[in-house]
Amino acid sequence: MEQFRLKRMNITGLSIGMYSKKPPWMSAWWSAALPGLGHLCMGEYFKGLILMSWEIFVNLKANLNLAILYTFNGRFNQANEVLHPGWALVYVSIFSFAIFDSYRMCVELNTLSDLERKQKKRYLKFARYSVLGVNYLDHKNPWVAALWSALFSGFGHIYNMKTLKGIILLSWLAVIVYLSNFPMGIIYTFTGRVQEVNSMLNYEWLLFYPSVYIFGIWDSYNDAVEMNKLFEEVFKNHLRETFGGFSKNPKPLK
Repeated sequence: MEQFRLKRMNITGLSIGMYSKKPPWMSAWWSAALPGLGHLCMGEYFKGLILMSWEIFVNLKANLNLAILYTFNGRFNQANEVLHPGWALVYVSIFSFAIFDSYRMCVELNTLSDLERKQKKRYLKFARYSVLGVNYLDHKNPWVAALWSALFSGFGHIYNMKTLKGIILLSWLAVIVYLSNFPMGIIYTFTGRVQEVNSMLNYEWLLFYPSVYIFGIWDSYNDAVEMNKLFEEVFKNHLRETFGGFSKNPKPLK
């Protein structure tokens, strides 16, 4: 079997992994929004899940979200009372490491992406069949992916054939929505029971919601764009290998 030094992509039953260049500050930004998200956007699912879970655990132990909420409401004394200094110090270490490591990894992956493109022989594949499912490359609509993620984070990634990332985001958002009572807050607001909303919502869990929700929309759109680039690249390569000179400049796919 012919070996490849660097593979452009890899397809499993649960996901499609690929080298794609990203701005390092972007990964660092998402890690600052919620540690773990910066790693998820680069395809580091296990590390992202661990950091994300550990951040939420430590955040709750430190009462950090409550302290942030009280601070923005001008209740500084209460913020100081609820904040646990020991766990807050642990949180700083997680927060700092997530930003540093996501930035570092993005720089290194960008270098590997450049090296992969310079190889004479490249690994490109259309589909994969396994006991976990069928996965394949296809042309995706980025706005459809973003729309499904806007409905509920994770759906857009499943649409993009990145099921594993979708399950991680969907699972955590389901936990956040359930423990924050967010759906009931929406129902109470639209039925005119606004005064009951504040007493019912768990703001400590609700403050996790914006980061995961917005990331889901942005990342599913970005993944669809990158998947389309990969699909066209694989298709062009297939034409070159099949028809030779007739496919040197194939028309771009619409």
